[in-house]
Amino acid sequence: MNKPFEYQEIFYNEVIYFLETKWKRRLSDHERHVLIEGYRFGRMVEAENEIRILSAK
Repeated sequence: MNKPFEYQEIFYNEVIYFLETKWKRRLSDHERHVLIEGYRFGRMVEAENEIRILSAK
């Protein structure tokens, strides 16, 4: 089972593929790591906002 905000590799691959296509080059390992951490952070913020919205009702 995944820990919270650890997603299946397919979710990361979609974002990595998008940027590699946009920039027309392969991302370095460091860029991939930063991208994955940013993705996790973004999803966490999104979930927290959703919780706030649902709690306000």
